[in-house]
Amino acid sequence: MKHRSWIALSGFLWFSIGGSLLYKGLKFISQGPSQETGTMLIALGLAIGFLKGRFVLSKTVARVSNRIAALPLPIRFRDAFSKSYWILIGSMMALGILFRFLPIPIEVRGLIDVAIGSALINGSMLYFRASKRNS
Repeated sequence: MKHRSWIALSGFLWFSIGGSLLYKGLKFISQGPSQETGTMLIALGLAIGFLKGRFVLSKTVARVSNRIAALPLPIRFRDAFSKSYWILIGSMMALGILFRFLPIPIEVRGLIDVAIGSALINGSMLYFRASKRNS
């Protein structure tokens, strides 16, 4: 695969994971006590996710995209992503698994999932823009 394809693949991964987290978070929030509270939690989660995606994950996207663009062709799977990238993904997965066992209210779990899901979707859009620039 070419550089553009590897960068787009990262975007598709982030988009699919973000979409599933967003769906799960919305499902948790909908099980909450009132519609007004749920609407506020969703709005708060989307705002947090937008800010995290634009200001925190954008740095990760830029670093990974630049790294992939600098690799010589052909790019092998194990070369496409660094160890720190996999540690980041693994730690986020471990945190998500940990939330299942902690006594956190369902609305708070929903808020966290909505925030992380929307941040990942926002980050995926940055990957897609980066892949377009590397065409």
